Amino acid sequence: MFQKSGYGRDGVTKRAKFKRFLPLLLVVVLLIQSQRTYAAVQSTSGTVHLGNTLQYGATAYSVEYSYPSTAEVGTSLTIALTLHVDSLTGLVEYIYNYQLIAKVFIGANVLDGNASMASNGTFLYPGSSWGPINVTLPLTAENTGLAKGASANATVSVTLMDGVYYGGGLVVYNTEPAMEGAAGSLAIRNPADGTSATTSQINGQTQNNLPYAFFASAAVLMLIVVVLQSWPRPSRQVK
Repeated sequence: MFQKSGYGRDGVTKRAKFKRFLPLLLVVVLLIQSQRTYAAVQSTSGTVHLGNTLQYGATAYSVEYSYPSTAEVGTSLTIALTLHVDSLTGLVEYIYNYQLIAKVFIGANVLDGNASMASNGTFLYPGSSWGPINVTLPLTAENTGLAKGASANATVSVTLMDGVYYGGGLVVYNTEPAMEGAAGSLAIRNPADGTSATTSQINGQTQNNLPYAFFASAAVLMLIVVVLQSWPRPSRQVK
């Protein structure tokens, strides 16, 4: 007697079952790709380059920033900042008493918040970094100037303030002139009903609920596909 090969009726049955679940696999792949695309457009990030030419040297810094691309009145806008000391030349050895200030410009209204080094904070030398640190700005109808149902495009800037230490026998502490650079833009709106249907505030950060609703709908869709594919089919009668 010959033993049946795996490529016989059993193999055909396995391939048939696999084909039945191909739509489910396609749905999962599309969901993953859609979520990646969605996440990519939900935040604004970049780098601001700052620096000064001083009496006894020069400084160069870069500040990385990141924040949601949209925000709503009634929540808080959180801007993440990281300071990098790119180079200090001449007699400049390190910086101290550094602080970062984030400003949001909404028409004639200006919102600002800052984060400063601790009183016992360390000095920053070339190649050093500080952060990421968060600057949180509450958004209200009063400070944004947005009435219910109104929206506006806002711009963001980052300012660095610090002190420098001159070595090389000079041994002098001096305040460095403040440096400010543009840091992108975002859309701010005030919902017409005073509440948000798509966002909520969690720990001072604006979180978007749309992905959760999206995946909930997707889960229902996948469940339907599984049930339909697993539903027993009537057997064909051979005449």
